[in-house]
Amino acid sequence: MPALDFKEIAIPTHGPTRDDFEMFARDFLAFKGFKIIVGPDRGADDGRDLIIEEKRTGVGGETNVRWLVSCKHNAHSGSSVTPGDESDIRDRLQMHSCQGFVGFYSTLPSGGLAARLNAANLPYEVQVFDGGRIEAELLASPGGIAIARRYMPSSTAAWSTEHPVPARLFATDPELKCAHCGKDLLGPTPSGILVLWTSHNEDFTDKRVETVYWCCKSDCDQALVAKHYRRGLTDGWEDIPDIIAPVGYIRWIMAVINEVHGRRPYSDSALANIKTFFVNLFPLVSREMTSVEKKQIQRLIELPVGLGGSG
Repeated sequence: MPALDFKEIAIPTHGPTRDDFEMFARDFLAFKGFKIIVGPDRGADDGRDLIIEEKRTGVGGETNVRWLVSCKHNAHSGSSVTPGDESDIRDRLQMHSCQGFVGFYSTLPSGGLAARLNAANLPYEVQVFDGGRIEAELLASPGGIAIARRYMPSSTAAWSTEHPVPARLFATDPELKCAHCGKDLLGPTPSGILVLWTSHNEDFTDKRVETVYWCCKSDCDQALVAKHYRRGLTDGWEDIPDIIAPVGYIRWIMAVINEVHGRRPYSDSALANIKTFFVNLFPLVSREMTSVEKKQIQRLIELPVGLGGSG
């Protein structure tokens, strides 16, 4: 299912928004690195909506290629772009001294038009940016997302909520490396667990967090358990993705405050590590929750406020 709703861009008929799709094409193509030679305007356009230029560098030097851009915004009807919509391409290219044709479409070219544009031995170059390709290009980078947000704010906002990225708060990207294998647990898909080792007396009335670390699940976790286990220590853990969920993060902050206050104090090294953990997680937390995280929180808030389960 498409993430961006091109119907948010007005139909090019009348009124102040009638040029929006052509302006969207201009901004998108400039973002892709083309130079805008002739931008959107009103009146007779002689078969072109924009003219753009591409600079190519090779062993023989630089070459400038002029492209004629044809914009077709059929998202509101859902119809494809047909050969009748793109007639006389060669004549239009000659009229505007262009060497290439760009179809910029919010839907898809029809089978007939695709066959014509993909025909062998055409005397001109062809590029087609259909709705799917435009969406993929926009959502692949912050610059593209900014353009999408300008022209399709509602669907871009919905997509951004479900695909959060870390806030740019520090000079370097946040990272938490597994205490055993060194893998970054805050990569494209955060993973792993936070582990706390607590010392206690026989009746568990006197407790203190001695060690805090983070690691991968399974093999790394088991290796570290073997390293840290001794009589009088118990381990607790929680999944890092559960703590990254904004409400889960607040829940953990409050639990640590309560425990440092006296219920379960921390050793100096454990306190230093838990602070490092929260600082590196914060850029991933300062955002709206995804729908999956909201469901996770419903489960987590039914549990007592504490630090992890036994493992």
